[in-house]
Amino acid sequence: MPIPTIKFYLREGLLPPGRSVRESRQLHYDERHLSRLALIRTLTVLGGMSLASVRTVVRALDDGGTRTADLSAVINDAMTAGDTGATEVVGSRQAAARVDALVDDLGWRVDPDSPGRHTLAQVLAALEQHAGVEVSALMPYAAMAMSLTTMEAAGLPPRIESEADAVAVVAQLVLLDAALLALRRLAREHLGQAGGAERGERP
Repeated sequence: MPIPTIKFYLREGLLPPGRSVRESRQLHYDERHLSRLALIRTLTVLGGMSLASVRTVVRALDDGGTRTADLSAVINDAMTAGDTGATEVVGSRQAAARVDALVDDLGWRVDPDSPGRHTLAQVLAALEQHAGVEVSALMPYAAMAMSLTTMEAAGLPPRIESEADAVAVVAQLVLLDAALLALRRLAREHLGQAGGAERGERP
């Protein structure tokens, strides 16, 4: 990672300051700084998060919260924060009502102002406009999402005892999202190849 980038992260408060070395103008950086740099790179490159969203996550780490559920909520909001500023899709206001009804039908306790609601309304409006897909088509996806999320939650500690624990939780939640997307793309490729093989086409 270029030194100017590291200095920028320091100025932006994404990294803790270095420790002064006695009788020297140098600063000492340790394993915590390396871990934080790796996390920032992971969140931005693989997680697709903006630096503003990363800053939100980093502040949560520095605050030292003790509940995994609280940190998970921060990550959720940070990952969808950029979506709320996007240009509104035509019909998304009407789709928002259908998303609210879907969430109610599922029995999910979700904040009325959750960024996830806004994102799903935008997606649903675009699906309705371009593909004629109705909200009922999202039910199987919701069921799979709940199944996967329940499984993930079972593998996380209920409380965070150290920064290392917090970093592990952040990395796991963000990277499993990226892994799911990659697996879906691989599955599509597999089905495409399998379909071609059945028709006698060469890969």
